[in-house]
Amino acid sequence: MKMVVNASNIWIGGMLQVALSFINELRYFPEHEYHVFISPELERQVRIDKFPSNFRFYSFMRYAGYSAPIMMKWMRVKKLSRLKLLENVIKPDVVFSVFGPTFWKPNAPHVAGFSTPHFVYPESPYFREISLVHRIKQSVFGRIRLSLMIRNIDFLIAETEDVKSRLISYLKVDEHRVFHISNTLNEIYNEPDKWTFRAKLPEREPGELRLVTVSANHSFKNLSIINEVIYQIRMLRPSLNVRFVLTLHRREFKNLGANRSHVHFTNRLNVNECPYLYSQCDFMFLPTLLECFSASYVEAMKMGLPILTSDLKFAKEVCGDAALYFDPIDARDIAKKIVYLHENPEHQARMKAKGYKRLKDFGTSRDRAGKYLELSALASKIPASQRNGLQSMITLPTLSMPSAPANPIA
Repeated sequence: MKMVVNASNIWIGGMLQVALSFINELRYFPEHEYHVFISPELERQVRIDKFPSNFRFYSFMRYAGYSAPIMMKWMRVKKLSRLKLLENVIKPDVVFSVFGPTFWKPNAPHVAGFSTPHFVYPESPYFREISLVHRIKQSVFGRIRLSLMIRNIDFLIAETEDVKSRLISYLKVDEHRVFHISNTLNEIYNEPDKWTFRAKLPEREPGELRLVTVSANHSFKNLSIINEVIYQIRMLRPSLNVRFVLTLHRREFKNLGANRSHVHFTNRLNVNECPYLYSQCDFMFLPTLLECFSASYVEAMKMGLPILTSDLKFAKEVCGDAALYFDPIDARDIAKKIVYLHENPEHQARMKAKGYKRLKDFGTSRDRAGKYLELSALASKIPASQRNGLQSMITLPTLSMPSAPANPIA
């Protein structure tokens, strides 16, 4: 199978982690030919020289780095033109976009991952917290992105069963075009010899409690609430020396005032730098308001950190009883849960054990890559008459998702 892997639109966060993992795992499936479109951020982290001859990489560096709105739009048009040109030259059997939506509608069957929770969790408190202007803007651009996804993609991958059912119900897409393939742990977490130690934290102060958040500073991540949470903890337990560790640059997080000493910024980290960061902390903390699947949950389970996160459906779908939940818009409740967990080591031990046990539910990154390839192979067989987007009906009786082999390495 000749396959285009489109990761030209991947820049940050969990999408970047999935793209890196998938591209690296493809080396264990040498029977296919891979043409990989990589974004500048991926180009910085992928060791292209380590890949065998059945891989070819295509840089999209020239279309990035512009801040002027007119130039950004022009570069988007130029990038779309390059995508079409490359497809015409490569003539792939299938295009796999690691995540959509995408402005590009290939001629080949198009499979894509889904990671836009705004479309399927309308009940999220996020939509009550943002301003009216922001809400209107998100609604307008959201409709455009949704339209592009439905029109330009033939098969969609949901990372949880709940997201899959919501896609079918809310977006009215054909149920035979949506598949559940779980996100999982990057294989780097099982290979300590590949960890790097740049993210070394300062010497731990006496009694210091460290809560780590590995995340970009998207508004739906709700990280701005940390400032008020620190105030609430200082009122509840004045003697508790709490330190929030964020993978951001300090310029991204303003108005901390007197709480500045309670926050440490590592700047953005590569995937192989994150395991060591987790190992230096006590709890994983994520007050997010919207997710499809956060890899931070399974990373924390693997590294033995108790999880403190939002009492919302998407978090419970992934974490189950391996997390302690709080109201993500109530700083007082968050502070109480942090204090409670800190003062109850028995509860911490139970959560760690449940996290280790739950890890088995997600499979390995190689399992996931195998399932992506199986779905892509199935998609490559559909006729052009059935490449009409997600809402058109599929009539092929063989289009069902088989289980990935236990060991897909050829």
